[in-house]
Amino acid sequence: MSETPYAAGPAMPDERLPGQPAPGEGRPMPQQDEYKGRLNEMWRNRPQWVRRGEAFFHLMRVKFARAILLPQLTPDLAFDLRQTVRKEGQLTRGYILMSALAAGIATLGLLQSSTAVVIGAMLVSPLMSPIAAMGFGFASLDGHRIRDAIKVVAVGAAIGILTGMLLTWLSPIRNATPEILARTEPNLLDLAVALFSGIAGGYSTIIGKGGTAIGVAIATALMPPLTVIGYGIGVFQPMFAMGALLLFLTNLAAITFAFALIARLSGAARPLGRVEMTPRYIAILIAAFLALATPLSMTLMKLSNEARIRTAARSAIVEACGRKGVTVAQLDVKTSVFGAPAVDALVIARSYTTNAAEQAEKLIKQELGEDVDINLQQVLAADVHAQTRAMVDAAMERTAAGIAADVPPFQTIREAIGLPTRSLWTDRAQRMVYAEPVPAPGWTLADYRDVERQATKAVSGWTVRLVPPPQPNLTVLLQQPVNEAGEAAPAPENAISPDLALWALTRWGMSKVTLSGADEPALAGLSRRLSDAGIKSRVKAPPAQEVPSSRPEVTADEPAQPVIATIGIYSQSPSQEAAARAAAEKAAAEQAQAEAQAQAE
Repeated sequence: MSETPYAAGPAMPDERLPGQPAPGEGRPMPQQDEYKGRLNEMWRNRPQWVRRGEAFFHLMRVKFARAILLPQLTPDLAFDLRQTVRKEGQLTRGYILMSALAAGIATLGLLQSSTAVVIGAMLVSPLMSPIAAMGFGFASLDGHRIRDAIKVVAVGAAIGILTGMLLTWLSPIRNATPEILARTEPNLLDLAVALFSGIAGGYSTIIGKGGTAIGVAIATALMPPLTVIGYGIGVFQPMFAMGALLLFLTNLAAITFAFALIARLSGAARPLGRVEMTPRYIAILIAAFLALATPLSMTLMKLSNEARIRTAARSAIVEACGRKGVTVAQLDVKTSVFGAPAVDALVIARSYTTNAAEQAEKLIKQELGEDVDINLQQVLAADVHAQTRAMVDAAMERTAAGIAADVPPFQTIREAIGLPTRSLWTDRAQRMVYAEPVPAPGWTLADYRDVERQATKAVSGWTVRLVPPPQPNLTVLLQQPVNEAGEAAPAPENAISPDLALWALTRWGMSKVTLSGADEPALAGLSRRLSDAGIKSRVKAPPAQEVPSSRPEVTADEPAQPVIATIGIYSQSPSQEAAARAAAEKAAAEQAQAEAQAQAE
């Protein structure tokens, strides 16, 4: 039993109404329904040579369709197929649910960088049905069907983007994986995948078989870019979102036009003689065509420009490296809207060429008339065996580089810190960079925390965690009372706030500390704050004679003394623990001996 759509639209121009014959049954359609407006009248009265041209193109279409093994549908079968495609492409509750589930699984697969999960998510994606309806609408020049199909695709796209945003915000893992980076800009292979997927989808729709498997291929070209748009918005990376949006629109246009081509070649599209030719109808067709053709044209222009740069770069690099025995093993071209194009190349040669990159840049500028940045790596190989091995190694390095393509800007972080650093390490799962600077004379913990904040603001997409030089203990100001005149009691110069102490302990990775130096209620409050941060604390009570009987009262002339606590960072060493145990055992033995002597007397 099929699902009921949310709203039933108006009757399609070629929809069979009650009491109306199907196409090909010999009874003509009412003239007032088939021809409307002046354009329709002109088409009906077209000259004979136009009709002969139609017959010629029809014959050529049939022969070409047979050559590529496309079945030819009769008018009745074509009519029924158009109605089936239209009904399957309507907006239903099941379509909304399956779109959300597919987007959710695809987002999790992208965050895990799992290709299998991403492909598996496409098994539940329903995007093929409305895209097929849109393609058939273009093939039939049916503005109403195109408009309805665009609405359904737009709803599915919005669900995919919103699901990607929500899961990105909820997920603790937000690192840009290779699966995500691969969908931030369209390339020639992506366009070819979309085109072949559309052709396969159109063929499976015509023959009525293989819809699920072909739907997976179509969804693979569309749903992951949608979730990457949501990811880019979720992590505040507009370039990721814009690149994925261009990829989605490009793939959507290629698949839709492939569906339209197959539908027209197989005869499944509505005959051109029954096309409605009103100004509003033509405006809808033109607007829909431009909406899909514009991103496709932008992508084709971008790919054409990259191909031109690639050809010129390969020739310039070979010439700059000496031509003889030079092999360009890897060559990647990256174009940017705001910056100059960049080329990353790996060259295998018999000898090293000094300043080869600069020479290649000059040669490219002479040929293309624009600046191109070249990053050139030269690998020396004397014989054929060494060259083959170098190419294999380069391919393996390229794979490893793709896995670790998201490299934090270490140089920017070093400059923002402004101190010599002992080490830098990363946590890609949390997108954090840890930096350990050398102890700087006169620097306080507050200075290191301020520098950490500045370094985090200097980089995008990464969080900097500065590890300050360790200290044996921290003096924490718990309370600083004032007298009636508003004068605060003086605190030690090295006293810090509890928040700053907690920041330092977290950066040092402390799991347990000791507390001393204050009365029990004050230490208990500090201990609770440390426990909330996952740090265990052992309260070390002062000797009995040092414990104040009560807190000093605040007088008008002299303020009370501040409440100070000491956090011990370093625990006892093994030798100190052994000495303490030996002293305790000796004291216990002496006490036992004294008690025995007292009992004997």
